[in-house]
Amino acid sequence: MELLLAVAIASYIIYLRYYADFETKAEKERSQVKPGIDLYNTNQLEAARQYFTKTIAEHPQWATAYLYRGRCLHELGDTEAALNDFRTAESYDDTVADIHVELGRLLYDQRDYAGAFAEFDKAVFHSQGRESMPYYWRGLARQQLGHPAEADHDLEQATTIDEASRNTADPTLTPKSTTFFDRRLLTNAVFVLLHSGLLLAAIKQSAVIHWPYLMAAVSAAAIGFAEPRKGWFLAILQGVAIVVGYYLFTAIPQKNGERELEAFCLYGSVGLTFVGSFIGGILKRAMRPR
Repeated sequence: MELLLAVAIASYIIYLRYYADFETKAEKERSQVKPGIDLYNTNQLEAARQYFTKTIAEHPQWATAYLYRGRCLHELGDTEAALNDFRTAESYDDTVADIHVELGRLLYDQRDYAGAFAEFDKAVFHSQGRESMPYYWRGLARQQLGHPAEADHDLEQATTIDEASRNTADPTLTPKSTTFFDRRLLTNAVFVLLHSGLLLAAIKQSAVIHWPYLMAAVSAAAIGFAEPRKGWFLAILQGVAIVVGYYLFTAIPQKNGERELEAFCLYGSVGLTFVGSFIGGILKRAMRPR
């Protein structure tokens, strides 16, 4: 039983560390530097530049900080420093479309159209074709490189994406969001079902209530931590899974004492699943930067 518990807890830790958080490196950095982004968006360029310079001193590998400092420097007229910041940002995180767009625009202004095209092409790839600006700028670069047909296609694609974005922003033209069962939730659901099996094994094998209760509490906290807003669904899924699994796929003890112990472990674990997931969700939301 101790080995089963150790395996379960270790798997929860690995899951939370590597699989539960689907935010990219850039998304995490953006949440950390939001005050500086707000300064930039309100045109407080010098204050924003100072903010990102301080951030880079503390976190010299944050690509997002270099990206926004480069934007500030560009608008303040220091093109060379901006270019250096964009190249540094690209060296730390090559997956951010905005970095390639900004770098490509500077190269375009310097009439390095081949280099600009390469950056805009990367931006289209990393934005997965969902943003208009990479297509727009790649179209302009293709015009300069003498590829009018491909340029027209890119510019048309940019216009199509812009129109679709405007329609999406209008609530009268689009239905309510239907993305409750997204990839993240489905992945977490599979994990919950796997660990419901471990919890059910603990309920059947344990001679005391402590081990199943501890495993239920840990798994429930992991549920809430992984899905702060949808954890209730995963808690229901785990509760139903262990109850259904217990009555349909295990043998019920004939002795009253054993049967009562298992029932106490089973329903107590269900209760702890809901309580623990609620607490885990609160902890995850409290840990998010404001």
